[in-house]
Amino acid sequence: MDCVHRVKPPARMQAARHAASRAAPLLAALALAGCSVFSIKSPEVPLTAREQEARLLTRDYASRFAATVTRSTDAAPAAADDPAVRSRALRLKLGAVTEITRTSTGLSPIGSLIDTWAFALQFRDFLAAGAGADLLGGGQPDIRDAAGTLAEDADRLARGVLGGDYPRYHAFVAGYVRHYPLQNLDFVRPSVLSEWVADGGDKTPLRSVGTVAQALGDVSDRMRIYGERVPIVSLWHAQLALDRAGFDDATYQNALHNIDAQLERISTLADTSPTLVHEAIADLRASLLESSQRLDASSMRILRTLHSEREALAANITAEREGIIAAFDTQRARMSADAQTLVANAVDTSWRELRKLVREALLLTTLLALVILGLPFTAGYLVGRRRKEPV
Repeated sequence: MDCVHRVKPPARMQAARHAASRAAPLLAALALAGCSVFSIKSPEVPLTAREQEARLLTRDYASRFAATVTRSTDAAPAAADDPAVRSRALRLKLGAVTEITRTSTGLSPIGSLIDTWAFALQFRDFLAAGAGADLLGGGQPDIRDAAGTLAEDADRLARGVLGGDYPRYHAFVAGYVRHYPLQNLDFVRPSVLSEWVADGGDKTPLRSVGTVAQALGDVSDRMRIYGERVPIVSLWHAQLALDRAGFDDATYQNALHNIDAQLERISTLADTSPTLVHEAIADLRASLLESSQRLDASSMRILRTLHSEREALAANITAEREGIIAAFDTQRARMSADAQTLVANAVDTSWRELRKLVREALLLTTLLALVILGLPFTAGYLVGRRRKEPV
């Protein structure tokens, strides 16, 4: 029995060291798992390479579209001196440049590509065989050919960007152009994106939210485009207001000719009759007053036009800023939800590992107790049998 008591302490210590050596890797694994569980990643999803390419190429195409239409419509009135042709050419380039700017600066890169592509095809059909087939008289062939070339470029652009998805998008755009032809120079069109969603295109949603850097770059690019086109568009609006008020080159030439005639009459009659001179001066004053009133009215129209353009630009900038803030709030809410989910998962995982560790520790403790308690009885039993055996 003394031997038994001398063996018991080393066995207990050895079992304790064995249990500790088995528990140490489990604790280390749990600590590492906890570190990996609590790593939080940003949930924002950047725009794909195809989406970024679509945004850049669409806006580059819109710039070429605006320049080509402006050049063609400016050359068209040279073929005819009809004031009506000049007025229609001005309205044509004003509406086309405004609409292509709107379609190419949308939030969704693929959505902007589809909208710009559809407008290019509508513009071609409008000038070729639609309501604008005889819009510019003798200058119609040039603008019609330019519109056809632009439509081909838009189709080629879509084919290059969309790749294998081109047939599905082409079927939608062709159906949209067929059902909604342009009716007049106001270029009023149903929303392409609404038609896309109604047609079932929402199965592949047109994403617009990327990283914060991509959103800021998009806003900077759009501000550059607006800064380049708003001044010239405002000038065209002013010219259109003057044209609608009845002011043209012939009107100004006639007014100056009448003033010259009045001055000549005054110089002629100054030598003959002072009374007639006073009458001529009164007539000249009335003519100048009428011209001044007409110029004041035209100036007011121009100022109102510029004011409305400025308000429209401010509203557009406000809408873009609100869209960016809303997208950032959405990303922040998603990040918070993901963090809460990760924390909950970490707590659950930690509790599961802890319960497993406790169960294993209890099992090892039970086995150790059985070994420690069973060794003296086993040794006594073996010694007793040994003594009872005959020599």
